[in-house]
Amino acid sequence: MRKYKTQILALTASILFWLLCYSCTAQTKQLPAIDSFPILTPDTTLNNFVYHWLGKPYKLGGRTEKGIDCSQFNKRLYSDVYKIQLENVCYRQWDQTQRIPKDSLQIGDLVFFRSRQSPSGWHCGTYIGETMFVHAANRYEGVKVSSLHEP
Repeated sequence: MRKYKTQILALTASILFWLLCYSCTAQTKQLPAIDSFPILTPDTTLNNFVYHWLGKPYKLGGRTEKGIDCSQFNKRLYSDVYKIQLENVCYRQWDQTQRIPKDSLQIGDLVFFRSRQSPSGWHCGTYIGETMFVHAANRYEGVKVSSLHEP
């Protein structure tokens, strides 16, 4: 009888575990309707690009909506929004730009960071105003808007 109870308990725990796993993976990230987003910038083309990409996954070396890294995100943004071709990686994009003080940033400027978490040691994004920038953050957060004041 004791063995029977143990088997039922194990089976129940196993079913509960798989139900919890399925419910976690079955949930999809729902973003609000695009007309409920605040206006990020006066540039409608840039706003539409950002809203389209928000929440898309990060993938090192990726360049599609199925996964994109920070430098490829900048490259895609600049190509689609500004019709300017950027290099493929952060340090080469850095070489394409002129240095300006942080307090002189304008919407559309590229921002660069040294990063211990990045295999290349670099991270980049595009400034969208009010100390905010858009970037492909990491594999946990994907494409998002962040503050320059975040650590």
